[in-house]
Amino acid sequence: MRSWFLVYTKPKHEEMVSGRLGDAGFQTLNAKISERKFSRGRISEVTSPLFPCYLFVSFDKHRDYHLIRYTRGIKRVLGNDSGPAEVDEGIIESITARMENGVISVKPAFRPGEDVTILAGPFEGFSAVFEKELNGMERVSVLLKAMNIRMIVDGSLLQRSF
Repeated sequence: MRSWFLVYTKPKHEEMVSGRLGDAGFQTLNAKISERKFSRGRISEVTSPLFPCYLFVSFDKHRDYHLIRYTRGIKRVLGNDSGPAEVDEGIIESITARMENGVISVKPAFRPGEDVTILAGPFEGFSAVFEKELNGMERVSVLLKAMNIRMIVDGSLLQRSF
């Protein structure tokens, strides 16, 4: 009987292991996350593994464990002394329900009234208060504390103030 298990892969080998196991007839879940990040002075769309170095694989632990365990790129199958530990089907369903074309999109969610800091642009480093999300292009409205004015900025240029 097939169940879901979590395997630990070598760094940056998730895609290769997923393809190799898929070619061998195993069902895998290699969820990815897509988010907008501010890096090196620019905003970019970044897609990366949701669980770096981990991959969910469906297999029969009595029949297929040895084959999975010794697949190139896999370090180990997570478990304990009694063998590999099964992952509840509800967890897999929860992850796949949030996916669209194998990717989960994430937008930073700020609450109205939350203190934020502007990361780039002419008001870089200024403190503001998040007001609301606006329609289209991930724009948000903030209240700039230093000048008591309302501004519309790209939501990916904000960071929670601590």
